[in-house]
Amino acid sequence: MLTIDWKERLNKDTVDYLEHKLPKNDYDFEIIFNAYPERVNGKIPPEVIVHVASAIIQRLGKNHEKYLPFYKHLWDKKGAYGKTAFITMMSKVAGKKPATYLPVLEAALLNAPAADLSVLLEKVLLPLLRKQPEKYLPQVYQWSKHPKQLIRQQMINLLVKLLKKNPELSAEVLEHFVHQWMQPLGEELPHHLTLLKAVAKLDYELYLKVWRENGHSRDPQTVEILCGSLLTYHPEIEAIVENWTKSGNARVKKAATIAWRMLQKKKG
Repeated sequence: MLTIDWKERLNKDTVDYLEHKLPKNDYDFEIIFNAYPERVNGKIPPEVIVHVASAIIQRLGKNHEKYLPFYKHLWDKKGAYGKTAFITMMSKVAGKKPATYLPVLEAALLNAPAADLSVLLEKVLLPLLRKQPEKYLPQVYQWSKHPKQLIRQQMINLLVKLLKKNPELSAEVLEHFVHQWMQPLGEELPHHLTLLKAVAKLDYELYLKVWRENGHSRDPQTVEILCGSLLTYHPEIEAIVENWTKSGNARVKKAATIAWRMLQKKKG
């Protein structure tokens, strides 16, 4: 835990860095905290980096937009310390100027490892989604169709986290994805399954509603998604699946047959 003395020291060194180093495009911000004596597994504790990053943003005040190259450099060139600082900074400024910072965030998404990407989205984008879903959901939907598979996957994971915290958004989010089922989903199909399974756990009545609304479908992809999402037995679902097992379409029949066997085991 940071002592008061060390907070004051870090704050003082932050001011010195902002006055003498950053204006010269010197992005070696480690000079602020390198003297901190404690290490965890040989590394500066994250709380120190978070404190310094928070102090930087506080000191920059309304001028924070002037330092986009600095933020990008932290993410791209400064390793774990830089990524922790970047995430902390973005969590404080992204909501103030989304038109400025969402492109910065998107650039970071492109080269982020899975673990860093998950933290970045949870710390920066999830709070914004919870406060203003109508404003930020379209951006997440757009990124959920990103060419990069990892980004698509992480956007679905982010939506699942959102629905766990804001279950009242489940119907709206699910409807967005159900509308896509009549189009070929290709590599996106597993992500639809992930979301539908999450809804089944969070709001089973909503999940049943999707089955009721699509139970007469003969579209192979829709049947595959619904059958692939099954987690528990329900008599209404059993009747729908049994009907599909009699289909002349090979894909529909195969998905339904597998689902039927699973339902019988769950039925016990």
